[in-house]
Amino acid sequence: MRKYTGILLGCGVAASALVAVNVLPADEAAASGLVSFGDCSDALDHLKREADERIGPWGLHDSWYGVDVLEEEGAAEDRAVAADGDDSAAGSDDSGGSSYSTTNVQEKGVDEPDIVKTDGRRIVTTVGSELRVIDTSGDQPQEIGSLQLSDDYADAELLLAGDRAVVFVRGWMPMAADAAYSDMGWERSTTTVHLVDLSDPASPSIASTLEIDGDYLDARMVDGTVRLVTSSQPGLVFPMDEKDWNRDEDELIERNRDIVADSTIEDWLPSYRLDAGGEESSGLLVQCGDLNRPPEFAGFSVISVLTLGLDELTDGDAVAVLSSGETVYASADQLYVATANWGTPDEVAPMDDAAVDIAPGWPMVESTGIHSFDIGGDEPARYRASGEVDGGIIGPYAMSEHEGVLRVATTTRVGDDRRSESQLITLTEQGDELVQAGEVGGLGKGEDIYAVRYFGDTAYVVTFRQIDPLYVLDLSDPANPSVEGELKITGYSSYLHGVDDGRLLGVGQEATSEGQAVGTQVSLFDVSDPSDPRKLDGHVVEGAWSDVEVNPHAFLFWPETSQVVVPISGFETVEDDGAGYVMEPGGALVVTLDGDTVTEQGIIRHGGQRQATDAEFEEYLWEPVLRSMVIGDSLYTLWYDGLQVNDLDDLSLRSWTQLDPAW
Repeated sequence: MRKYTGILLGCGVAASALVAVNVLPADEAAASGLVSFGDCSDALDHLKREADERIGPWGLHDSWYGVDVLEEEGAAEDRAVAADGDDSAAGSDDSGGSSYSTTNVQEKGVDEPDIVKTDGRRIVTTVGSELRVIDTSGDQPQEIGSLQLSDDYADAELLLAGDRAVVFVRGWMPMAADAAYSDMGWERSTTTVHLVDLSDPASPSIASTLEIDGDYLDARMVDGTVRLVTSSQPGLVFPMDEKDWNRDEDELIERNRDIVADSTIEDWLPSYRLDAGGEESSGLLVQCGDLNRPPEFAGFSVISVLTLGLDELTDGDAVAVLSSGETVYASADQLYVATANWGTPDEVAPMDDAAVDIAPGWPMVESTGIHSFDIGGDEPARYRASGEVDGGIIGPYAMSEHEGVLRVATTTRVGDDRRSESQLITLTEQGDELVQAGEVGGLGKGEDIYAVRYFGDTAYVVTFRQIDPLYVLDLSDPANPSVEGELKITGYSSYLHGVDDGRLLGVGQEATSEGQAVGTQVSLFDVSDPSDPRKLDGHVVEGAWSDVEVNPHAFLFWPETSQVVVPISGFETVEDDGAGYVMEPGGALVVTLDGDTVTEQGIIRHGGQRQATDAEFEEYLWEPVLRSMVIGDSLYTLWYDGLQVNDLDDLSLRSWTQLDPAW
């Protein structure tokens, strides 16, 4: 999902203070070979000089299409792409007892934050405003401890390691404007990190807290070391109220220039506040010597990569890049942050051109900047290199690092009619630059990428508009990647998952020959012969949609029983003896894989399920299955208001544990 935050030009709406933002045409957003600052005076001089050239009546922004921020909101809300799921399926509890499923992640050994985690003995979730600890050892799960995260609904995720949980909470901090200009204020995004002690699960406690001025992008954990990525905007305030709409623009520009001239380095770089070991401290999150910039101006945002341990939080020893950032991908020893570079006004799709296959009037992503960081070991992250590729990516799984080569699948708009076309590009490090090594193009002309999956030297790419081509790519020679095979079928897969040798599972939508989606489909492909991929079977739930299409964490494959669990939303129409029609909400679709077939085992419904009336339609629409987990011989489903347990073998209901609704 994209996040749009814009100023309201000429609409007569009172506005609060504006902040420096990072909307730049592609030719100003180059990302190659970063330059380090020597000290804070050099950094401040650079920022003031760049700001003075770009200052406008409303602050530091480019308002040619009236939008101040247009950015990808995060991996979890991008169109989902494939994970190496067969590498992430299961663990066992500390006593060597029951096996259990783990978070479906992109790379083996690289854990990702999610709204729920389990170690086979307990379930820890951050759904809602509380962290909750649920004991699963008895006949029925019991909530045994909780910890308040926020007075309101908390957008939070966690990582779990032994008796420690690292919780990431997105928030907002009000900032007051200068009273000389306005009594209004604005809000700045913050990221709060709590290190939670779970050694007494009945009374979880916060061991230390780190609060950062910046938006939480994502995090990864490898061998107990956590890497957190944030994106921060400058703290400069350019006040504005209703009377400013009619003021002379030159006067407003001079006023804003004075604000820039009087600024300090603290106005530009993010700060932190740390409460650890009974002591509080604060300061700049990024030291000026650890701040890098591209040779060409790439905006005023700051991408920070922090390194955190599980004993006690610190300020994170951040390394940073003066650039915007949206998408995070990490292998075990490399972390990449990508950002979309948007086109200029003459590259915007015309409002009256219905033939253009993107939303008319919106700008297009011309290229993607990528920054690389070394995260090997437990030392602070270190900047390595930067580069740029043509086109835009659909999310983190469009990227993959293998044996020192970064592979990136992108979609571009080409020709006079700006039709889409996709390609896969390989990049290698040369000094501090990511340089293109090879490319295979011409994929899905007139279509967009819907899914990507990498296994070693092989990539699978799905494109779609009316027909779904599944491409099999050979990446064994990074200088000469090639298309090995192609399969065209109706519908599309927006998530791909490896289930065993030569088999590939897809979750997406079946569609008509005209491209009209008709319902959730789980498809099984034979890719044992790369030159001849084949669809073996598929199961469709008409009228349904699955969160797996946008969030791989919602997918569960349990290899011990070859069961696949996919949450589905949407409503089935059921005839009801003279009462017309009633609506039955979705749940968790369970299918089994047996040889070449996909068979529905059943759909798990809400434990307190009752048929919805018309008046209850909207209420049930927002009560989906959030996550599914396996512990021992039980299938657990987490709902917004409870935790349900079903028998893994026959799906019979075992128990329902009520939890306070999350929203």
